[in-house]
Amino acid sequence: MAVNWGYYDKFDEIIAKYMPATGEGDTIASQAVTAVNKLIYKWYNDGDVFDNTKYLEGWANDLSSYANWLYNHTDRAKMLENIFVISTDSEYEDLLKELADSILDEDWLSTQELEKQGSIYQCRGPFKFVDYDEEEEDY
Repeated sequence: MAVNWGYYDKFDEIIAKYMPATGEGDTIASQAVTAVNKLIYKWYNDGDVFDNTKYLEGWANDLSSYANWLYNHTDRAKMLENIFVISTDSEYEDLLKELADSILDEDWLSTQELEKQGSIYQCRGPFKFVDYDEEEEDY
């Protein structure tokens, strides 16, 4: 999959400022940046999507927790609901770019230097991942 990293290069300073060296960080800002980065990286590196219950299959990694955390703990991730009508890779890429533009905004992130909320690694919400191979093994 060809990645237009030039598009994401504009976020380099924000990533350097808010992305923790390990884990999810100690603020909502660092959690949000970490979650967005994981969604983008896993798509372009592995073809993983945060919800594979509708039109996009994705692969074997469950990313739903990251999307659920963004959806539940920020006011800027409601566009993630569009996953339920997206049916092509290019539409998914556009959704990720829209998410990055919304969350990786310096003005907004500067207001989110608040104590972390929950965990991006364990968050329930509207987005789900179904391991169809595992379901078939259960039968």
